[in-house]
Amino acid sequence: MKNDLSHANKNIKLLLKYKNWTQATLCKKTGITDITMQRRLNSRVPKWSMLEAVSIANAFGLSVNDIFFTRMIPKCNTTPNAKSEEAC
Repeated sequence: MKNDLSHANKNIKLLLKYKNWTQATLCKKTGITDITMQRRLNSRVPKWSMLEAVSIANAFGLSVNDIFFTRMIPKCNTTPNAKSEEAC
């Protein structure tokens, strides 16, 4: 397993969608400024500090490892009538 942050941004965006939170909501819960959050989430090379990682993990109630080092897979809607773009 590579110890990099390659999954962090996708996982955070997925969790935001799952919790129905905005980036602003996460900023309020973590104390990270809006512009910093936006820059981190839109960066191709994520550079999260340990303090930011711990704050985000606490906000979501997960471990730093779960969010930053593990690829999360969205639970898809598997109903037969779901359109393909609505499936995930």
